[in-house]
Amino acid sequence: MFSGRQKRFAQEAALGALLHFIALTLLAGGLFLLAHVPPRAAAMDSLILIFQWVYEVLYFPLASLRWLWPGEASPWWLNGAVRLLGHTLVGAALAGGYRLWRGTPSE
Repeated sequence: MFSGRQKRFAQEAALGALLHFIALTLLAGGLFLLAHVPPRAAAMDSLILIFQWVYEVLYFPLASLRWLWPGEASPWWLNGAVRLLGHTLVGAALAGGYRLWRGTPSE
């Protein structure tokens, strides 16, 4: 049904989606931890701003999809589906960029 290249691309896209999800989760956790360090212990403002900027860049595809459907007016399952779709689209973009960088043709 699918060729080997298409299966490989789907695997790469799933891996990219998983890495995107893990990166967002780790950045959110890191921001939470850095925000709770007392200012007298260490000045973490610049590091927090860098983490926040990276988080916003990685979160932009998900946020742009969520703007299409407001949370209050949508069914409960739609938020999870939009999040899954966003991670999948980012994973496909990462896999496509990886293939272009590597020089592997895609079908």
